[in-house]
Amino acid sequence: MFLYRRRAHTERANCFYIKHELILYCMELYKYMFRKALLIAIAFIAIISSDSLSQEKGYDFALRKGTKYLNWGLVQLIPSPYFDNDANADNARIQFGFRWQFIPINFSFRANRFVSPVQFFMINPVRRFSGSVELFVQPEVVTSSYKYSGFNSFGVGTGARVLIPIQEMGENIAASLGAKYTFRKNDITGESGYPGIEAGVYFLGGMVGAQFVKNLHKNNEYSFGLYIKYF
Repeated sequence: MFLYRRRAHTERANCFYIKHELILYCMELYKYMFRKALLIAIAFIAIISSDSLSQEKGYDFALRKGTKYLNWGLVQLIPSPYFDNDANADNARIQFGFRWQFIPINFSFRANRFVSPVQFFMINPVRRFSGSVELFVQPEVVTSSYKYSGFNSFGVGTGARVLIPIQEMGENIAASLGAKYTFRKNDITGESGYPGIEAGVYFLGGMVGAQFVKNLHKNNEYSFGLYIKYF
């Protein structure tokens, strides 16, 4: 009887020990799973936050870039005042007008070898006035009619010019020489335009300057004016 009681007591002790160990094992397993779940949740939140931040940065970059080009486009609308010759066999006078400066393409002779020497429309002034060649377009309009020569008030000049640095790699002073053709309808003779030779000098990084054009036409022999262009 004593042996039976002792064996029963031992079995109960063993059962209690097994239950205790099982509880401890379950607690350790729970802690392990909790840590794993916590790490996964932190990683997921980090990924979501990173993606959201990346999208915000991309949106901010696109907004800044769009604002940059919008501001540049608005500045290009500032005209350069100029004077144009209006003459015939008996009379001559000077016409006042406005001219806009556009540069579709520029090829720099001093571009960094790691970047393309070609730029379109928004031209880096340092690359441009340190030595380059470019195509230009100049819409122009005078404030009154050409009553002597018979040309229309509106015209478009287009051509090519070479820019040469004079002082401080062109940042202080630069010069240009080029050829152009001005498309301007003449209601009297039926002509559509005339060629010309252009020369210019530029200051302050090329933002301001003066240009003179010798037109190869007897009724419009020359024009001269300011050059105003930001980039």
